[in-house]
Amino acid sequence: LKSALDRGAPFAAELETFAAIAPDAPEIATLRAYAEKGVSTRTDIAAEVDAAANAMVAAATPVDQNAGFLQNLMSSAESLVKVRPIGAVEGKGAPETVARLEVAVNQGDYAKALSEYDTLPEAVKSAGADFAGKLKARLEVEKLIDSLIAGAMKA
Repeated sequence: LKSALDRGAPFAAELETFAAIAPDAPEIATLRAYAEKGVSTRTDIAAEVDAAANAMVAAATPVDQNAGFLQNLMSSAESLVKVRPIGAVEGKGAPETVARLEVAVNQGDYAKALSEYDTLPEAVKSAGADFAGKLKARLEVEKLIDSLIAGAMKA
């Protein structure tokens, strides 16, 4: 199971083998929802965090539909160069929160990344929803498999 999880591969066969040995394990039912497709690997998630962060920061600064010609020209120029905070920066704005989320993902702390994500405004969350879904799925499956293995070791 762990091996299939680390590969990002579907793990239905491995899960059913485990279920045959420990059919009463409570984690099995929840894991079945993920088993057919698998979940993103930690490497895949780390590779996607930059694009997700850019999308979330862009969503935090919507374009003013009533802007004049010069403002539109300036916005177009700014869209060519992406500037956003990186690292564990202080602040409560969306760009700073997204920067901390990115640091947490790169450190493998998905729970912290998701807690940062939960504080973002809805428009920003919407831009990062697919990425957050991958984080949540990976975190949940890791916890369930760890619990399953720990339960099997006690038996």
